[in-house]
Amino acid sequence: MAVVSTQSDGATTWQSGGGRRIVLAFAFLLLLPFYASLGPMLFQRASRGFIGDTLSLLVLALAFTALMVLILQQLIHAVRTRVTLTDQGVKATVPAVGARGPFFLWTYHTRDIPYSDIAAIDTRNEIYGRKLAPVLLTSTRIVSKSGPPLVLGYANANDAHPQIPFTEIGAEIAKRAGVTVADHGTVHRSLRQRAGLTQAGSDQSPLPPEEIASVNAAHTRNLRLMIGALALLVAGGITLDVATASRASFAEMGAGLAKPQPKKK
Repeated sequence: MAVVSTQSDGATTWQSGGGRRIVLAFAFLLLLPFYASLGPMLFQRASRGFIGDTLSLLVLALAFTALMVLILQQLIHAVRTRVTLTDQGVKATVPAVGARGPFFLWTYHTRDIPYSDIAAIDTRNEIYGRKLAPVLLTSTRIVSKSGPPLVLGYANANDAHPQIPFTEIGAEIAKRAGVTVADHGTVHRSLRQRAGLTQAGSDQSPLPPEEIASVNAAHTRNLRLMIGALALLVAGGITLDVATASRASFAEMGAGLAKPQPKKK
């Protein structure tokens, strides 16, 4: 949940709560030693010629890397993102949408926009992923008269309690600036376009309601399939591990437990 604070000069600031930042930092630091150990483990298996074990561990390392990147991205977002409304204008520190380079996920910028320089507030729903678990995000953007537009942020359209309520903040900015909030409907967009790696397509017209309903149905169906496949993989791995374990090792373990202890004199 977002924390809303009001300063003595009347400025209002939205930012992530301290609890969220502590939980994300704790999770990242807790997983970091396990993640760091994957490198030496991969080297040991590869140097000894254990191809099967190396490949299976490599898959785990790739999944672990994606998880660590996600946690780090969420942690930096929780620490750095904030929007402040003063009597004169908006001061926002937000992700630099369209930033290039390998660290575009962690690139932020700060801008001050006076209310007199705001032409409009734009909102639209953006669909990422056409086939595999598409996600619907609502973006809020400040259209400036003298500079490039500023994307305040994104929120899951189905989340009743977003991390930071950018839609509500946009409505408050529009009220203070005396402008309207323009809703541009729902459009398809790719992560490559959001990262600034490719230009937005020429066809950015809003999608019809039937296609939006189809996307929502595909999201629910594919998400269930992914969860089911993950559960089958975990269950299959445990079953295979038990089935291929050496019976002699279990026999030796049982014999060791059943071995009578010498009596004390």
